[in-house]
Amino acid sequence: MDESGAEELRAVLGVPDLDPELLTHALTHRSFAYENGQVPNNERLEFLGDSVLGLVVTDALFTTHPDLPEGQLAKLRSAVVSAKALAVVARTLGIGEHVRLGRGEEATGGRDKASILSDTVEALIGAIYVQFGIERASEVLHRIFDPVIADAARLGAALDWK
Repeated sequence: MDESGAEELRAVLGVPDLDPELLTHALTHRSFAYENGQVPNNERLEFLGDSVLGLVVTDALFTTHPDLPEGQLAKLRSAVVSAKALAVVARTLGIGEHVRLGRGEEATGGRDKASILSDTVEALIGAIYVQFGIERASEVLHRIFDPVIADAARLGAALDWK
């Protein structure tokens, strides 16, 4: 990714001071890493970002819905952090065009695959947390995800809770 693309993505995320190497790491899919000599991929950052996202969303739902029982809160959280919802966020922010993919993933439409997009969002959250800590990560997440959290009831209604 060129510097103007990185600068654009950092601005969209609201972290213009995010370390360029950390950003590149967060955007590196395992297919690219495998094809390019085992450069670090984003899976560990994704793992961390998933937990940070879960905490921030859980806290927001707990605070904004004081009368909902645990089961309902869990359903709302699942709707907000689902791969489908995260892929929508990624598409809205234009993240797909910045993901570093291997040739095979590129050829099969990986830039728009919900799983790759959602994993990359989580990796970016992980990168923000690593550099800045929970407070700044929470600020960024609220700015991006508050509309999704506000729409959680509708999103949750669309899920099958068997």
